[in-house]
Amino acid sequence: MMINPSSSLTLITIISALLSTIIGLTNAKKQYPTHLTLTQLSPLLDSEAAAEFQTTTSSPKELSDESTWNAANIYEWTKALAAEDSSNSSSSSSQKKKYPYLLCHTGTNMSGWQRRLAIASAINETLHDNDDDGEDEEELYLHTLYNEQDYLCVYGQLVASVAISLTNETFVVQPLLASLKMIKGAVEGLKEEYAKSLSDATAEEYFPRVDMQLCPGVAVMEHEDGNDDDGTMGEGQSYLEYLQQIETNEENLDGVEDITQEITQLLLSESLTNASVLPLSQEFYTTSQAYIDHLNNNNNNNNNNNNNNNNNNNTTTGDNSIAEQSERSQMWADLLNKQQLSGICDETYKTRLTWKIYRTRQPERSSSQMQVEYNNTGEIDTDAGCALVLLLAISANPDVCSVDVRRGVQTSNQIASFMVESEIQNQYPFRAKGIDGTGEVVAMSDTGVDHDNCYFYDPDKSQGEDEAVVGSSTFDVSARKIDQYVPFVDGDDYQYGHGTHVAGTIAGKRYDGEGAADGIAPGAKLAVADIGNRNGDLLPPNDKTLLSTGRPEAQIHSASWGSEFNFYTSRARNFDQFMFEVSVIILLMYFISAVVRSSNKKYYAHVTFLCLARCQNDEFLIIIAAGNSGSRDGKFDVPNTVGDPAVAKNVIAVGAHNSWGDSSAVGNLGPSYVADFSSRGPTADGRMKPDIVAVGKSVLSAGADPNVVGECDPSRNPGPNSRSEGLLSLQGTSMATPVVSGTAAIIRQYFRDGYYPSGTKKSTDSYPNPSGALVKAVLMNGAQNLKGVDNGANGVTDIKSYDNNQGFGRLSLQDSVYLAGQTNVQLKVWDREKVIDQDTNTYNVTIDKSNGCQAENLSVTLVWVEEGSSPGCMNCVLNDLDLSVSFRGETYYPNGRQSPDRTNIVERVVINGVEGGETAVISVNAHNLAWLSQTYALVATGCFGGVANTLQGESVFDSDNSQQQRQIIIISVCVVVGVLLIGCVTYICIRRRKARSGQGFNNDFNEGEFDERA
Repeated sequence: MMINPSSSLTLITIISALLSTIIGLTNAKKQYPTHLTLTQLSPLLDSEAAAEFQTTTSSPKELSDESTWNAANIYEWTKALAAEDSSNSSSSSSQKKKYPYLLCHTGTNMSGWQRRLAIASAINETLHDNDDDGEDEEELYLHTLYNEQDYLCVYGQLVASVAISLTNETFVVQPLLASLKMIKGAVEGLKEEYAKSLSDATAEEYFPRVDMQLCPGVAVMEHEDGNDDDGTMGEGQSYLEYLQQIETNEENLDGVEDITQEITQLLLSESLTNASVLPLSQEFYTTSQAYIDHLNNNNNNNNNNNNNNNNNNNTTTGDNSIAEQSERSQMWADLLNKQQLSGICDETYKTRLTWKIYRTRQPERSSSQMQVEYNNTGEIDTDAGCALVLLLAISANPDVCSVDVRRGVQTSNQIASFMVESEIQNQYPFRAKGIDGTGEVVAMSDTGVDHDNCYFYDPDKSQGEDEAVVGSSTFDVSARKIDQYVPFVDGDDYQYGHGTHVAGTIAGKRYDGEGAADGIAPGAKLAVADIGNRNGDLLPPNDKTLLSTGRPEAQIHSASWGSEFNFYTSRARNFDQFMFEVSVIILLMYFISAVVRSSNKKYYAHVTFLCLARCQNDEFLIIIAAGNSGSRDGKFDVPNTVGDPAVAKNVIAVGAHNSWGDSSAVGNLGPSYVADFSSRGPTADGRMKPDIVAVGKSVLSAGADPNVVGECDPSRNPGPNSRSEGLLSLQGTSMATPVVSGTAAIIRQYFRDGYYPSGTKKSTDSYPNPSGALVKAVLMNGAQNLKGVDNGANGVTDIKSYDNNQGFGRLSLQDSVYLAGQTNVQLKVWDREKVIDQDTNTYNVTIDKSNGCQAENLSVTLVWVEEGSSPGCMNCVLNDLDLSVSFRGETYYPNGRQSPDRTNIVERVVINGVEGGETAVISVNAHNLAWLSQTYALVATGCFGGVANTLQGESVFDSDNSQQQRQIIIISVCVVVGVLLIGCVTYICIRRRKARSGQGFNNDFNEGEFDERA
């Protein structure tokens, strides 16, 4: 490629200036600030810097890594100073070219907030000292990267002279080199995503995308009149509408065209002939002429040293030793030579890049984001390299502080979802039908929710400040995710708090698309009772007030908390009573609503009657964590550890089983095993607990970061029981409980949308108000047995149906409801049935497999809700109903018993091996009621004329052979150890035998000498 001579001269002048400055700074290191070493950076930021500066030579590697890193930092300072010097001398600091830096404060005995103030104060003082034109000080934005004891690092964008002047004994200023901006794995991730975009036949349109976090204060949201936004929502246009407009309107790039133009200009081959533009290769030290000259110079020095070593036996190595380029820098250099010099990517960069901007309304706490989509339709061989060079150019832009590749995700909550929905990896039949909790509100009580995490963030509500969400505690049906937030204690969650994780598992859903941790019911909304402080302590209000959160819209309350007290308490009683009684609070709400709407007395009477029927809490269902005390103090399978309020009768107490695949920690068995920590029953009065188990080990969900607005998915999901950015992996029955709560919301929507009984959506079959007892019965009826308890090194404990390890078994929508061609069973329900004391109600069901249904079992479950019992009761069931099923001349009793169950208020009968045409008679007998009558819900599943399940793939539960694999590993290890022991013993025996016989010793020894040495 030909370069214009005059441009070449200018280019040489620029490079020469850079080189001379580097040489000068190298000889006088005090002229530039002390930066962080690679070792110091590693715990602060997981970036591509290690790959960029790690050389391949072994002996001088550490020296060469750090010396290259030092030279790169000098080079970066040189560029920034040159950019500042080239600015108009009369320009204020706000008009000069700024570069991004990490500003770290290491002062002792200070909080992170105090250190932040110190950094801001120092910057403002420097800006004031340097501002000779009398202009007002510019607004300063700093975003936290790292905050630990005695150490704080923030992002900031400054002119070089200001940044340099900050360095002292407590400040470290680190230039944000391009490789530091790239999140670790970005390069390989772009390669993988590019390859995936070409091979993913199921994706209608899947293009590689690069996400850019702009530096603090860059391209922030403004009002239409041009004034800075005050953090509240603008009139006339919601933030969501604004985002949608951004998607389709090119004018929304106003204010950031300079960024896109600068990046594009760097990419084009014509930039090499532009005297005013520093070529892309010279933006980075490890691809620059300065680095090449440094390498050549160093190699010459090494050759001279080698010659001197040969002559003088002198082995001293110079401090500037740089062995060779890293593989990454070689890759960049090759790409620039092949892709940019040839100009083969120019057309791609001009026509096939789609830029988007997502401006922040709260620049003091969040950054604006940009995204570029690389359209590889009709790709050619060189396109992959063009995409990588694009990544490099983006990283070079001083307005960009972070760069990452948006990856296609398989989520660990989706792992929970498919285990619930289909049991087959990546198949979500309910979600595919739109049965995702839409229209449902789930109440939850926990430590709070970080409402500006991307899984709850409501762009239309501008919820950056706590007060914006919790100001009134009123119910807002227009909210995207959190309809109500009641701050019983405070208005937010603590760092990586418990409540945010729980909320994400129930109904988390990214506001900008599919996320890595979408919840079980991502279409549902939340009503939040914040009962925790920032230390994680729980301070709930009175029980009735707590459970009224979200009412009457919320028909499910999820509580991932409790005590270890195994007896029936006043709180357990209150929880039972709330599910049973008429709610005066809700009655008043409806009555007041009626008063406001009309003065017609007939209307009053109608509404009051409606309330008496509708305001009863029989639709309400409370779901509670069983506890995490199943193994403790070195003991395993500890009984009677389910605590209050999970010991209540009407609630669902949830235990935990293991996870699957990459979400499962190393050493764990598969999902068919109860987690060792899951609390065990029975209750003190002998009732079976837990009621059901769900995945509760290493569940990935939303992670709270109250200091960040919009925290979201990192480039790589955190591993089991770890955290990263806006995601958190936790284990416990607290994690299993929201899985069941989200599933309960799905079941409610299933009935409301009219999927029962046909398995297809029919508005005429809509059942808008299923009782809580019915939803509970559906969940319990479909639960499936697990294989054992995974006690790790202490082995596997055998379990059986209806025991106090698993209760009714693991959660399974596949065996709970009928979705035509997508589930295993058909469903029959009888809701709000009533039986008089001493009477018996009967129901006939006939097995029908004529349309292909293949279910082999008939399962029948009875659930009733009764009033609360007296605290401390030792026989807490007040109204004893008996379920039995007559089939083939035999009577089957519930819960694995040979006689009626007098202890529990959930009873199930499962009959195996049923055939088409056979009829079963279900009986519900009011054996002993404390009142005249008792209402109940009854559910039956089996083959009732439906079609077969056509989902393809094997259940992860059926294919779980993890225990056998563990046994094989143990046996293999034992065999190897045994062989080694036998070999050692054999060797010792042979040695001793030879010693006795004298074999193998020097023949010159005489017998006496031999005996003495032996």
